[in-house]
Amino acid sequence: MRANSALLVCASALGKKRSAFEKAGFGGVKNGRKALRLWRAVWINRWENAREKMETEFVSWLQKNGAPLHWPLRALSDLGPSTALSALLAGLYWCWDGAAMRRVWLAHLACSWLAGVSKMVFLAPRPYWVEPEIQALSSSKGFGMPSGHALVATAVWGELARQWNRRGMRFLFAGIVLGVGISRVYLGVHSVSQVLAGALAGLLFLYLSAVLEARTMPRFLRLDWRGQLLALWLASLAACAVAYGTRWLASDFELPAEWVSMALEKRPQDGRIHPFSLHSPFLLAGMGFGFFGGCRVLAALKRDRNARSWRDRALRFLIGGALLGPYGLASRRLLRGEGMADWPLATALAADYLHGLATGALVSLAVPLLFHRLKL
Repeated sequence: MRANSALLVCASALGKKRSAFEKAGFGGVKNGRKALRLWRAVWINRWENAREKMETEFVSWLQKNGAPLHWPLRALSDLGPSTALSALLAGLYWCWDGAAMRRVWLAHLACSWLAGVSKMVFLAPRPYWVEPEIQALSSSKGFGMPSGHALVATAVWGELARQWNRRGMRFLFAGIVLGVGISRVYLGVHSVSQVLAGALAGLLFLYLSAVLEARTMPRFLRLDWRGQLLALWLASLAACAVAYGTRWLASDFELPAEWVSMALEKRPQDGRIHPFSLHSPFLLAGMGFGFFGGCRVLAALKRDRNARSWRDRALRFLIGGALLGPYGLASRRLLRGEGMADWPLATALAADYLHGLATGALVSLAVPLLFHRLKL
């Protein structure tokens, strides 16, 4: 009975819309496909408008009621792609199982690169660029879809949960991923749909990485260390080429002036948004080659070994942090200052690539060699 009544309602609605379709030139049977496309467009547009309205209202409500949790949420946001997460993963690589942490570093670098490139495919604005009632509680100059924090957090903490296969750890890491997603919505830099898209992409990466590792890793390991370095270098160059090609394909897109003006009005201290920047993808490509190339060289030198005691782990963490901290501050000051904006694009991207290469090699090769020298 309910099905029949639903069909009658649909038939009545279609009858009412028939005259409109006929006026639009879609009245004939031959043009039924055009009528169906128009019908779909109308309802998809209505659904999109309703979804955007609901998401805007949710972000506004969260910002009004989440003020007491402002600083905890900002701290949770740093557990996505950030300097703090990179430093934490460096410490875990030095102090725990190196082979397991290499998989976590792969998730970190690959998903950070993927997020930056995919944003230039979808070209979607951040909520505070287009909605006057949404506050900009954090700085974000790139496009919004998908959420890079949700993508990286899902992949990194999901890989850690897979390596540390304990029930308590799985619940803890799932809570961290959820907290990162909520924090990005609260800060006004992502909508709920952008966060969900990033989380789903992170889950897909976890599945595909396990499948591809089983198929490609035996072939990679059959190469000598020089061949492995060559393969890693070519992969990093391919990542740079894909990022540049994606930027070139999106070059016809004209950034709406209202996005730029609203973002600048809400965050004047950050300057003009530049969502087509290639600095991060090139930096990550170089870091991937430096990190995994350093791992291969360390294995060839037979200097890769895990810490044997909690004392060694503590000393490794302190010594590595004492070296990595000043290096990070100095390199950021030199390569992220105002002077770099005047460099030619090719020179700036090459500097980013070399900066990433040096950082990755420092973490995976130079600091572990020092540990071996100190017998830690």
